[in-house]
Parts: sequence; structure tokens; C-alpha cells
Amino acid sequence: MIRGILTCSALISAIFFPWPFTAFLALVSSPIEPFLPFASGIFLDTLYYTPSTGIPPFFAITGAIVTLIAFSVRSRVRTGIIKR
Repeated sequence: MIRGILTCSALISAIFFPWPFTAFLALVSSPIEPFLPFASGIFLDTLYYTPSTGIPPFFAITGAIVTLIAFSVRSRVRTGIIKR
């Protein structure tokens, strides 16, 4: 249930709030839902990217970097407290 709420709130905040708030929500929820920063980045680039500026899609690239970091952190952190 928390994953769904975090995902919906991060994607809806891209429409109603400034992008730093959306980036913060995606960053906070990345340990729980690792693909959310990349999905938010693609969604933000879909909304705000202008191809005539000549710069690469900034939000998708930073979302991909945060997603890679979230996967590496998630793989190193143990979720259980009991030793196996």
C-alpha cells in the first residue's frame, strides 16, 4: 500500500508542485521502489523537455543515476534482522 501511495504522490506532484519537491519524493522513496526516480524523470522530461534547446533530457538521466544508486544500496542492505 505504501509503494502505491509513494508512486502516485511522486507522479502527481510532478504536475502540481515544482520539480524539486518531486525529486525529493522520488529520492525518499527510492529505497522502497527503486524504479520510481527513473519513471519520474521520464515523466518530467515528457512534460517539460524542449528538444530545440540542444541539451540532453536532464531529469531522465538523473533519474537513471539515482535508480542505479538505489539498486546498489538495496542489494547491500540486509532486510532481515535474523542471521541466516
